[in-house]
Amino acid sequence: MERSALILESSPWFVIVCLIVGGLVAYLLYQKSGPWGKKAHYFLTVLRFILTSILCFLLVGPILKQFKNRVEKPNFVLAIDNSRSVAEVVDSSKLKTDVQRILDLGKSLEEADYQVEYRSLTETLSGLDSLKFNHHTTALNAVFQNIQTDYEGRNLKGIVLFSDGIHNQGLSPAFIPYGFPIHTVGWGDTIPQKDLRLKTIHYNKIAYQGNQFIIRAEILNEGFQGQSIEVLLSSGNSILERKSLKLTSTPQLLETEFVLDASSKGLKDFQISVSPLAEEFTTSNNSRHAYIDIIEGQRKILLAARSPHPDIKAIRSALENNQNYQLELHIPGVSAIPTEEYDLLILHQISKQAVSQVGVIANMLQGGIPTWSILGSKSNLPRFNGENSLVEIKPINFQRDQVTAEVNAAFSKFQLSDPLKEMLSRNNPVSVPFANYNLSGGAETLLTQKVGNLSTANPLLVVMNDGEQKDAVMIGEGMWQWRLQDFDKNQSFELFDELIGKLVQYLSSNEDKSRFKVYPLSTEFHVNEPVVLETEAYDEIYERIFGQTVELVLRNASGQVNSYNYTTSTGNSQYRISDLPAGVYSYQASTTIEGKSHASQGQFSITELQLESLNLTADHQLLRSLADKTRGVFFKNDQWDSLANILTTDQAQGVIFSEETFVPLIKWTWVLAMLLLLVSTEWFFRRYYGSY
Repeated sequence: MERSALILESSPWFVIVCLIVGGLVAYLLYQKSGPWGKKAHYFLTVLRFILTSILCFLLVGPILKQFKNRVEKPNFVLAIDNSRSVAEVVDSSKLKTDVQRILDLGKSLEEADYQVEYRSLTETLSGLDSLKFNHHTTALNAVFQNIQTDYEGRNLKGIVLFSDGIHNQGLSPAFIPYGFPIHTVGWGDTIPQKDLRLKTIHYNKIAYQGNQFIIRAEILNEGFQGQSIEVLLSSGNSILERKSLKLTSTPQLLETEFVLDASSKGLKDFQISVSPLAEEFTTSNNSRHAYIDIIEGQRKILLAARSPHPDIKAIRSALENNQNYQLELHIPGVSAIPTEEYDLLILHQISKQAVSQVGVIANMLQGGIPTWSILGSKSNLPRFNGENSLVEIKPINFQRDQVTAEVNAAFSKFQLSDPLKEMLSRNNPVSVPFANYNLSGGAETLLTQKVGNLSTANPLLVVMNDGEQKDAVMIGEGMWQWRLQDFDKNQSFELFDELIGKLVQYLSSNEDKSRFKVYPLSTEFHVNEPVVLETEAYDEIYERIFGQTVELVLRNASGQVNSYNYTTSTGNSQYRISDLPAGVYSYQASTTIEGKSHASQGQFSITELQLESLNLTADHQLLRSLADKTRGVFFKNDQWDSLANILTTDQAQGVIFSEETFVPLIKWTWVLAMLLLLVSTEWFFRRYYGSY
């Protein structure tokens, strides 16, 4: 239903003024007779009066206020758990029948005047023909949160969830409040099945060549007693070791470990598998893979500090979580004097002069060791200016400022992930000197200072590589807050550790002078995410270039080869490969730069998430709790008629949404058309009678 009303920006008395003006203009123009008859004279006078009055009226600013009422039908969302665990616990023929019953339920709801939408764990479905029960995780809360966001302010009658209740990712929906009823239908069997399950394997993802490493396996026995099983460790087609375990009770958790030698470098694929028994419910959870990167050795880092500080703890924690680095802390007068050679020196609020008294550090400084200087309130800025060639800091009245970090989009030394960039933009401020800054010509700014909402060009984190030595300067103190905020937001320190890890990796690694590089953003991907390869190409003066056509050859562990080609462009130097099965892959990329061929190669692994096979006992108690808490109803898998009856019992009540729109009358097309018609008609008659 629509209603309209005309409102004026000025006083309604101006309408009379418009009529007077229209009449006056018409009188002045047609006070004398023309070469036409009396009727035509009156007709033209009226046309001019109407035309002028309307034009004056439009100057008053008339606005048409429109009221529109829209009735929205109540909505039901039929959410289907399409995870792999459902396909494991429900017979395929029965699952096919249940999918048809879901379609029939949707038709019944539509006949009862409801709007119906179908959703899987990850997307909205136009139909159920393409539905496959192969998703690797179950995050029910994410499904409900997405529905809640999409239907905010809309007429959502409720959700019907078809699931086995096995929840293995994200927050449990049992503890989250929802503003709509959730009816649940339970799939699967709540009685534990007889099964052997390789619950988990523990190992370090990095091992060092020449050392030994351990892979520890945990096997859960449910339902078997008095039998023996074999646990096999294999690599490729070769069995490396066998171990026999006795099943003595149920349930029973067994542990065993394998000790291996890291003899050769590279990314290795080891498989742990449990020999199946005849009465096992499923064997899909009897094996797991361990992908271990065997590298030459750890990078040694010395962190020298003037005194204890929370930033030191944050940096130390980030580096100690990375198996690539061996960190030692030195505080003069507190800790022991270091005696080893190091690959990177981190100076926290302490000058090079203060640590140069230590013989080994003096030798490293003379040898051009990469240095990361972190400045703070106790730093000696004049001495720092004399010791470094990256940035000159000229303090103003020795005051300090609070600034937040902003990532410099033009920084090219290494890439930061998008989640890290977002985290840095909303982190707490750090304390920096209120000063004027002068950067050297070879320095690149990774992070700039942002004061409130004002972006500045002042550096916060600077990196330089002059061809002989790499250095970095962090001008502020307070990074420890960034690490805490990362955990508060993401329940992990992954993003903060990425920032520290990539900076330290760049500073401590040997410079790669090749003009063509292709490398994965991570050494490990999951089967449900694309592999992302970053491509860098440089000209003779080592400036980044684009428009390179890259030939990429990808080879899996069994020797199968896939070929790809792509072209880089400004702002698009990444290439994504999706739907690769689990395993270890090696790649070789090649391109031509200025007539010369260049190549780059590397490895990465793709791991298969086995969360869905670790627990195959349906959790209907979760579904009951979820339904009770949201004023819904729980149904067993054989109560389809009751489900349809309860959902369609209540008469569907639509919701009326009212909208008001304000449109200036001058913007209406028909008003312009009417004015053109009046002008054209008057012009035609005057032309016809020879007045023009």
